[in-house]
Amino acid sequence: MSVIEIIKNRRATPPRLFAKKDLPNGSVEELLRSANWAPNHKKTEPWRFKVYRGEAKNKLAADARVLLLEKQKEGYPVASEKIEKFASTIERVPVAIAVILQPDSAGRLPEWEEIAAVSMAVQNMWLTATEMDLAAFWATPGFIELFDGLLELENNQKSLGFFYVGQVMMDFPSPGRRDWKEKIEWKE
Repeated sequence: MSVIEIIKNRRATPPRLFAKKDLPNGSVEELLRSANWAPNHKKTEPWRFKVYRGEAKNKLAADARVLLLEKQKEGYPVASEKIEKFASTIERVPVAIAVILQPDSAGRLPEWEEIAAVSMAVQNMWLTATEMDLAAFWATPGFIELFDGLLELENNQKSLGFFYVGQVMMDFPSPGRRDWKEKIEWKE
């Protein structure tokens, strides 16, 4: 596939459409290698990832369920259905990769630039997954801010969600795009 074909074929495949098959370590490593080539200003490389699979993934799901239910009892606005959907998705997918921002310790860049670099790293993983015929989905739940302790983040780190990856159970159709020309204003 050409690069443009890979871009057009990239899908946010709902995790319910992932096959219940394990993913080889080599496939996950290839995704992470491609993430490392994301562009970033001043070579800060602000992306960090924690890969959860097997028992560690199941423990993460159980701990997240407990944490979110406790926060809900304390008044945090999260619906029980959202808690269950999040935890059961982590249990279901073969691999859950925590996406983490580690900004430049010298503070040379605005946070938005560092977040953009991490987003580019995720896009690299996503395009690589597409080229490898894998299903992928980036989950960014509103309650991710509660997971610093659960993910054992350092003080300067911030969670930017989870990147789920697995085998494709069935193709997910393209939602399409409006004409690109509608979004452009030429100035000459």
